[in-house]
Amino acid sequence: MAEMKSKLQDFYKRLDSRKSTYFLAYSVIFAILAIGVFSFYFFTRKTFIWEVDGWEQHYKSLIYYSQYLRDFFKNIFINHQFVIPQWDFAIGEGSDVIGTFHYYVIGDPFTFLCFLFPAKYMYIFYEAMILLRIYLSGIAFSMLCFYTGHKKRYVLPGAVAYAFCYWAIYNAVRHPFFLNPLLYYPLLILGVEKIIREKKMWLFTITVAVAAMSNFYFFYMLVFTTIIYVIVRFIFCYGKNVKMWGKGILRLAVSSVTGLCMAAIVFLPVLHVFLSDSRFNTPNKMGLVYPFSYYAKLPGLFIVEGDNFWTCMGFAVPVLLAVLLMFKSRRKYTMLKTYFIISAVMICIPFFGQAMNGFSYMCNRWIYSFALLCAYILVCMMPRLIKLERKEIRFIGVTLTIYFVVCMCVKYSRNGKLISAVAIGVILLIGLSIKNVNEYNRCMMVTVAVMLAALANGIWKNASFGENYAAQCISVKMAQEDVFGSEKELISKDAEDTDFIRYSGSGLSYNMNCITGISSSNLYWTLTNPYVSKFRYDCAIRLDTLLPHKYTGYDDRSSLITLSSASKYLVSKTGGLVPYGFTYESENDDYVMYNNDNELPLGFTYDKAVNKREWEGLSAVDKQKAMLQAVVIDRSGKYTREALPDRVSVKDLSYDSQIKDYTMDYDAKEVQCTDNTFAVTKAGARVTFNFTGSGAGETYFNINGLDYEGAAQFQLYFGKRKFDPLDLYSKADWKELSHNEKKKIFKNFIYWTQSTSSVKLGITTDTGVTKSMNYFTSDYSYYSNQHDFSVNMGYSEENVTSVTVTFQKIGVYSYDDIQIVCQPMDSYTDEINTLKENVLTDVELGNNKVTGQITLDRNKYLCLTIPYSKGWKVYVDGERQKLYNANGQYMAVYLTSGTHNVTLKYSTPLLKEGALVSLAGVAIFAMQFVINKRKKRE
Repeated sequence: MAEMKSKLQDFYKRLDSRKSTYFLAYSVIFAILAIGVFSFYFFTRKTFIWEVDGWEQHYKSLIYYSQYLRDFFKNIFINHQFVIPQWDFAIGEGSDVIGTFHYYVIGDPFTFLCFLFPAKYMYIFYEAMILLRIYLSGIAFSMLCFYTGHKKRYVLPGAVAYAFCYWAIYNAVRHPFFLNPLLYYPLLILGVEKIIREKKMWLFTITVAVAAMSNFYFFYMLVFTTIIYVIVRFIFCYGKNVKMWGKGILRLAVSSVTGLCMAAIVFLPVLHVFLSDSRFNTPNKMGLVYPFSYYAKLPGLFIVEGDNFWTCMGFAVPVLLAVLLMFKSRRKYTMLKTYFIISAVMICIPFFGQAMNGFSYMCNRWIYSFALLCAYILVCMMPRLIKLERKEIRFIGVTLTIYFVVCMCVKYSRNGKLISAVAIGVILLIGLSIKNVNEYNRCMMVTVAVMLAALANGIWKNASFGENYAAQCISVKMAQEDVFGSEKELISKDAEDTDFIRYSGSGLSYNMNCITGISSSNLYWTLTNPYVSKFRYDCAIRLDTLLPHKYTGYDDRSSLITLSSASKYLVSKTGGLVPYGFTYESENDDYVMYNNDNELPLGFTYDKAVNKREWEGLSAVDKQKAMLQAVVIDRSGKYTREALPDRVSVKDLSYDSQIKDYTMDYDAKEVQCTDNTFAVTKAGARVTFNFTGSGAGETYFNINGLDYEGAAQFQLYFGKRKFDPLDLYSKADWKELSHNEKKKIFKNFIYWTQSTSSVKLGITTDTGVTKSMNYFTSDYSYYSNQHDFSVNMGYSEENVTSVTVTFQKIGVYSYDDIQIVCQPMDSYTDEINTLKENVLTDVELGNNKVTGQITLDRNKYLCLTIPYSKGWKVYVDGERQKLYNANGQYMAVYLTSGTHNVTLKYSTPLLKEGALVSLAGVAIFAMQFVINKRKKRE
């Protein structure tokens, strides 16, 4: 034992003399921690693929990208064709490839080699790249510390603390590419230092280029966190020397622009998509403060696992000791203290979280920069930390005790995780206070403490006795066997017989269609087509998930499904409705497939058109009725002043929907109805709308202008009168409650344990059909600004006579109007047949191209159910024609009578321009490199 201890100490001494020894030590420690932190995944045969976004987005996008690259290389080396597929009909109903997948895989250097792995074993590559990202983050941090003059034995614990901070542990499973800024940020800071100290710009330029190509979202944050560092650094480095400020800024600007130009081939197209994305353009409420519970959690979150508004800190407890020691040191480490205080202020004020998140919802995903700062503070304080004086030990001990007591007194910071973390800190402090222990052993103590703290955070997060996060990941078996899902075996038989097929359904596996290669109305990606989003908003389609950009279909609306050219409809065997006009075809263990008896092809025709602005004034039910008779043309933009051929007014169209009179039944002790308002005083309260049905048809529950103001139970007793208009909860009633009941109610109010930023309404008919819809307030992270909803309760031959609404939470629900609408389907088939009189035939889908032929006996609009994008151009008989945005989300071209060859060509907006800029950027970088080389020789 003594001999092994001696060898370990000798090995530790060699850290400062050899980089290879350092990297060996770091690699061994990394391997030990990686096994320990993620051991519960291995033991339970779970992958690192989170069952929600991991499975539905990250993993499927990786499998898609692997096939995409294989096809790309096949075209080059076998077919001898240089083709870059830019549009794919299997991304939802069709979408831009780069715009959709850049956020996940395209441009990320860690995903490029995925084409070497078959889909069955892709999870191995997925996990390996996660660990590699974390590993290289520690290496990048080490390079920064080496360059700034720190000894390797001091750097090692900091590198481990940085690589295994909670941001890394949490996102390793949740969002793997969120790990990338952990690597890029220290390289950017190192690049800044090289510019300041050596006037060398190459590292900063390359890092900017890689980061910009890798992920636009985090590049945005990296820009701002780097700017903050540069400002603080320049203040302490140059002071009031304007000349040096100017030179430094100029070098950084030239380097940044060069790097950005090099990345333009990806950056410009993605910037175009990002700026037009519906989520980016939705206004979010600017918060002045976070909820009280957020601040209550903050003290504990500094050293233990946990997240709140993405404030993932969870730093190893030696970091806390180092920070305390830094602030104990007067007139020293001023720059670090300034940077720390700025970061702390940013954590506490929501504005900075929103600004860093593109002025969207409150979110501290920039916290990786704080992790770098705190780990760097540990490195800087190591020489002091291992040689603590008595007064410093006393100060840290007392402060740590106060910190522990405060956390124990606050509900949201009081837990076993904190006790274990503080215990590690106390043991380390005792160890460092022992005399006659050499410096190397003390360094080892700190390193071991960092390892134990990281291991503890990992275990608390992933273990079955902790948060059991590993249980939320899919199994190895599922990753191997369920990659393509059971949808493919039903759809693929029909897909083999035609060049184009599209399906819709309920209970589908999100984004499975991008793996099967078949077009579907099912879609869940971060960046979405704004025309698709706006169409769903205009049609008041209910939000049946907690994410408004998670599209499951068209709420079983027959008209919208058919108008989307969906020929098949899959219904999960766990439950779901069959839309009107669909008949049974086949089934498997998971789904029943129905055939659309009224299916429309990819291209069908209208003989009249209506202006979209006029169409937007119709009710949601009448909007879809109008689209069965006339194409809806958007005349905004460059077509505003041009006459619309064959235009009619929406008033000239026929509508047969019936708005029903109704009476309401409810328990007045649970809900009060006054002035278009439901004041709900008991969760689960119900209101039943009774009406006289119209027989066979679709029944819709429409609520327009919905708003919700949530309330805690405490506010029923002491809040505004609107929460309890009948005074059912008086102060006298409050006095009759027991002490424990009062305490519980008050705590729920103070800590706001039940979110009021979103609420669910359950809707049920007397025929047994049940649906739900979500409403999001402006406080919600994914606020969609939707207040009008039209919930389709399905087609029924029976007479529907009542609809019951169940309110999930207490609070005030206000609205402008509630309607019960019955939509007969008597004329539906005839209207569809009219649209099918002239259709696009001989359709061929090629790379970035669609061709077909059509014969018309009179002038008509050819509607193409391809999601509208400015990247599409249409050519009729070889001549380019106007391409309209039609029916909200699709496209149309006006054709004269006769036979026409129609060709559509797609090019990703700004891709060609970006490629030219990238060539220029690479040329500029090469010139800078050559010039610098010559200067060095001279």
